[in-house]
Amino acid sequence: MPPNINDVARKAGVSKSTVSQYLSGRYEYMGADTRERIKEIIESIGYRPNALARSLKNKSTNSVAVIVSSVLNPFFTSIIRGAEDYCKKAGFNLILCNADGDPAKEREYIETLLPKQIDGFLIATTEQNNDYIRNVDKHTPVVLAGRNVPDIGTDAVSVNNFSGISMGVEHLLSLGHRKIALFVLPYSTIKATPRSERVQAFQTVMKDRDHPGIIDWIVEVENDEELIRQKANELLSLRENRPTAFFGANDIMTITLFKVLKQMGVKLPQELALIGFDDWEWAALLDPPISAVAQPTYQMGYDAAELLVARINNKNILPKPQIAVYEPTLVARRSCGEEL
Repeated sequence: MPPNINDVARKAGVSKSTVSQYLSGRYEYMGADTRERIKEIIESIGYRPNALARSLKNKSTNSVAVIVSSVLNPFFTSIIRGAEDYCKKAGFNLILCNADGDPAKEREYIETLLPKQIDGFLIATTEQNNDYIRNVDKHTPVVLAGRNVPDIGTDAVSVNNFSGISMGVEHLLSLGHRKIALFVLPYSTIKATPRSERVQAFQTVMKDRDHPGIIDWIVEVENDEELIRQKANELLSLRENRPTAFFGANDIMTITLFKVLKQMGVKLPQELALIGFDDWEWAALLDPPISAVAQPTYQMGYDAAELLVARINNKNILPKPQIAVYEPTLVARRSCGEEL
């Protein structure tokens, strides 16, 4: 017969309930030595909990879902990795859902997983299902990953967008750039808190800076190469007051801008500076390397998962909502004309 929970308890010298608490991730009820001993016994005898039986008994599957708009976006890739690492440490399974920025698909994932006794959700929400997600959070914990939506009122992990835009603009100003264009995904017709916050921050920072000759543009455009090429051409064709710097409001926009500008034969940074909001792994490997406002994305994902598991295990202990706001950092490279 395969080993069972009683075998683990007997060999570890603990009660069956202590082993059950270990398997449920409730480590606060035992010492570190007990936890390690149970872990070693489980591994040595090859014990595998009956997940179906446990879920029926506890009405829990020790599983959480992370729903993002695109698994291809480096920002979300790093968020997912951090969340996965914490979930593994806490004994939770992570189910990945790619919503493609589609509100209907986002809601469909939630509706599909709820009857399967999912324990909680990490959601990079489209902000089109606010009422629905708020109601879900009343019985199944939700943590918003990468953005805070006050209208939903759930726990959230996000970045200080005003600070990030400010340091990006200040960096460009310090290098002599006064004519700056911010390229951003649609924000006036599509609700997305980071986009609107970054636009507002850009407008505020540019207005407040007392430098002669300051001009700013906000270019609202889909992440489409042809559309971005058209917008870039229009700006760079201006005879007077031509922009000297482009600021990509997220990593995907910055990547596309870099590609389009290279195809257009624009020399970076000699003819135009380029900076992005979000850093990604190979930005330093491009020619020239791209300056960026970096978010601590891995840590944000890790901490978001930790907050979610804490909410699952202690639903009524933490006051709601818990909002964690992280400070970005500037990574200066050669794409803005820096002397490194």
